[in-house]
Amino acid sequence: MAFCENWDKLYRNNQHMSVWPWSDVVSVSLRHTELKNASDDFRVLEVGCGAGANFPFFLTYTNNVYGIDGSDFIIGQLQQRFPSISENLFCGDFTQPWPFNKTFDLIVDRGASVHNPPSSIKRYLKTALEQLKSGGVLVITDWFSTEHSEYESAPESIDKYTKAGYVQGPFAQVGNVNFFDKELILELVTDFEIISLSHTVNTSHNSEDRYASWNMILRKP
Repeated sequence: MAFCENWDKLYRNNQHMSVWPWSDVVSVSLRHTELKNASDDFRVLEVGCGAGANFPFFLTYTNNVYGIDGSDFIIGQLQQRFPSISENLFCGDFTQPWPFNKTFDLIVDRGASVHNPPSSIKRYLKTALEQLKSGGVLVITDWFSTEHSEYESAPESIDKYTKAGYVQGPFAQVGNVNFFDKELILELVTDFEIISLSHTVNTSHNSEDRYASWNMILRKP
């Protein structure tokens, strides 16, 4: 869990403290699940929830909001900010067995699992599939693409897809970063129904840097 130690330090230094709901998560959750008309037993889990940017949005529709993150500091902060769901927030490695005896209608992974190697992601996806209700949805955003400019410029290569050692730029001090191509994604999500799989590449004016990522919506058959 070395990456969790890195993220814990970043949170303690008030970095990566996003507090506004992510537009992709909002639109997909409302369009592809029953969140808008949530029943009393509708449950949402965000893995790698970080500073809880999406929690106020989820709590607008349901009180059954859960989160897990590897940083004990950030979980402590969240339990103070959201006392009504403090018992639903856990510090732990979501690529290992989860501390929940619940099943979920919606699981959200906003750029969280991307900091794990493929073997760990495969294990996490198996758990997600098991703990989704039948027809439940897993939303994954910001899986970095092998077309991302940081893929080729990585200081260290752990394997074909996993890079590390960044000391500057968007991945400075975050530990491992995994990059994906379509072949790897299809291998990882083979047990899910793919509702949507999209790839975007963005560039900035006067810059050769490319931000390339994958977003997907997966359903448990």
